[in-house]
This record gives sequence, C-alpha cells and structure tokens, in this order.
Amino acid sequence: MQISLVFVSAVLMVHFLLPLHAYASPPLPKEKPIQELGERGFIEGIDVPEAKPAKDAKSSPTAPVEGGRKSSTTETPELASCDIQGAVFDRLAPLHGDEGNEGCGIAVPVNLTGVSSESVEVAFPTNATLSCGFVKTLTEWVIQDVVPLAQAEFGKPVSEFFTGPGYQCRRRNNQPDGKLSEHALGKAIDITAFRLSDGTEISVETDWASKTKKGNFLASVHKAACKRFTTVLGPDADPNHKSHFHLDIGCHGKSCTYVICQ
Repeated sequence: MQISLVFVSAVLMVHFLLPLHAYASPPLPKEKPIQELGERGFIEGIDVPEAKPAKDAKSSPTAPVEGGRKSSTTETPELASCDIQGAVFDRLAPLHGDEGNEGCGIAVPVNLTGVSSESVEVAFPTNATLSCGFVKTLTEWVIQDVVPLAQAEFGKPVSEFFTGPGYQCRRRNNQPDGKLSEHALGKAIDITAFRLSDGTEISVETDWASKTKKGNFLASVHKAACKRFTTVLGPDADPNHKSHFHLDIGCHGKSCTYVICQ
C-alpha cells in the first residue's frame, strides 16, 4: 500500500512539473492585418455614398420632370422623392465617384433645365447636374429674388442663366489636395451671366461693380443670394471667381449656419 502511494505521488509530481504549453490548444491562425482587408480611407455610407451598383447594372436618366413631378408612369419610391415646385428637371440615377475620388457623388441627382411658374419662365441651357436639395434653394432664389430684381431694374424678366455644369468631382479651386469642393456633391453652381427676355446679356466678369443698371442688378442678386446660400463668392472674393458667382449650400461651423458672403 505504501509503495502504491509513493508511485501515485511520483506521477502527480511529474504531471505538475510539465511546462504549461504541453497542455495548451494548438496555436490559432494569426489575424490578418487591417490593411490587407482593404486600405479604404472612408466609411461606407457615412463619409461616401452607398456602394456602387454592379458593373453590369445599367443606369439611365428617367423621364423629364416638371414642377418636381415625373411624367413617367413607372417610378420607384426613390425616384419619386424629389419634388420641387417650379423646377423643371430630369431625374438621374445616383452618381458615385471613382476609386480615387470616393467622396464624390450625389444620392438624388437631377439635370436642371429650367424654372417655370405662372409668372416665370427661365432656361438653364447648360442643363446643370445638381443635387435635389440644392435645386430647391436655387429655384427659390430665381423665382423670389432674381426675376423680380431684373423686372425692377430693367422692366424685363431674366430668360436664361449661363452656368457651369454643376457637378464636378474635384477639390476646392481645382487644387490637387485639400477638401472636396461642394461641386463634388452637387451642392454648388457657378453662374457666369444672365440674359434678359429682349436678348440683353449681363456678364459677371464684364459688368460687376460697374455703375450701370447691369452692375446694380448683379450687386442686388449677389446680396439676395447671401440670404439663401451658405457660400456666395463673386469677383471681389479672389481671382478664382473674377468671372462668375459661386453659390453653394455647404456646411460651415458646428451648426452649419455660418455664411460666407464675398
């Protein structure tokens, strides 16, 4: 009996003297470093638009819209979500930036062709591509400010706006780095000139600050724009804007209520 107890004690001592790794589970595979899973600098759906549709998916503009209402009888809930009184536009499929410019894009883009109401008929020959939200602000400025100011100054309404394309996937002032321009989100437009119903043209570059009716009109619409847009830049702002008005609804300040008017 004594021999058995000695044998058992010896076995137990050997057991506890063995190194811990002898009882450990097999080593787990090493976790992949994050960079191997994709070096994206943005968070999908928050910092950039939602994922692009499959490459074989075909997207095409939808039927023309007048007064924010699609003329097509077939429409999805998403395409029916843009309703702007007075705006004449075509609905477009969502726009996305490429891999190098993933921050660009418009979730609800439209192709603005004009503004129309009972007393207003204005064309946008460039057919600027813009976000639905921006077009709403732009339309209000045209109907409530620009057209009445032209009528008061010249006795004639504005019939055309000459603009840039609106949406452009680029950085501010076309610099290679820095913050994205509001143009890259469809929230900005550049206006170079206005045409009255009798054919008279009013150029931002030529007529700004002139002591004429044209100069007075430009000063008035610029001032009115500062009450609707968060950024209004004209020839007095810097050399980059000597030929046009830049209007956007970008967020400035913590509350997004700070206005840049130059």
